[in-house]
Amino acid sequence: MKVTLRDVQASVASWTVRLKKLLDPPLTADAQPLEIREWILDAIEQRAVPAGAGQRVLAHNQISVTVLAPTQSDRLTLQAVLADLQDATVSRLREVRCQVPAGFAVVVHYTRRARPNWAAEQRLAVEYSSRETVTATDTSRGTPPSLRVTVLRGRAMHRVYTLIESHVRIGRTALPVDSDGRPRKNHVAFIEDGDEHSNSVGRAHASIRFEPARGEYRVYDDGSRNGTRVVRNGTALEIMRRDPTGVTLLSGDEIHLGTAAIRVEIDVRQP
Repeated sequence: MKVTLRDVQASVASWTVRLKKLLDPPLTADAQPLEIREWILDAIEQRAVPAGAGQRVLAHNQISVTVLAPTQSDRLTLQAVLADLQDATVSRLREVRCQVPAGFAVVVHYTRRARPNWAAEQRLAVEYSSRETVTATDTSRGTPPSLRVTVLRGRAMHRVYTLIESHVRIGRTALPVDSDGRPRKNHVAFIEDGDEHSNSVGRAHASIRFEPARGEYRVYDDGSRNGTRVVRNGTALEIMRRDPTGVTLLSGDEIHLGTAAIRVEIDVRQP
């Protein structure tokens, strides 16, 4: 087997990072947000293994980071520091010549209490998984996969929607005017005065957009009063108002709009 200088350099760099982790003390209770950010980036980099010719590969395209934030102040500070974590992770992977997997996403969760399975004084956990992504053929055409939206709580014009749209708008009534006075068409339209849950949905509440470059849908809050959350495996991911980053949407996720709720299933099969 032919071993290049780049292979040797990549292997040395990988073991240097691992040795540093063994010698450095773990994050302490007073670790600063920037230290936490750097620790996460180092942990993900360690998962990138040599693949020959100086390249590395990462086996998973979904990274879930859970960070302990006991107070609202802690959470707000961490959110500010970790807001660009996905972009920073992509930059780090490219620095070490690691190919970024299709559909790659880094999602940060915040918890007020340490998880039961955490070690004493553990501040965070990083979990890795993979999910099916849209095929390259579909994304090159810019064709979004089909969405099946089921209304779980609240009353809408339909209980189930099947949509193939790159930009799906969600709100109360089908043709409202948004906060800037502009007309808007809601693809998923809750009924005006349908019930208390429907009334908690803003007229221009949220939207789902397909991003061909990433091969994924993302959810955004369009400036709602009662908030938007993605609920995945019992964990709620809060979406900040008008946050341009949004949250990656996975098949089976629930989206809570005020107290109303929908479930979204994504069909990634070839047409």
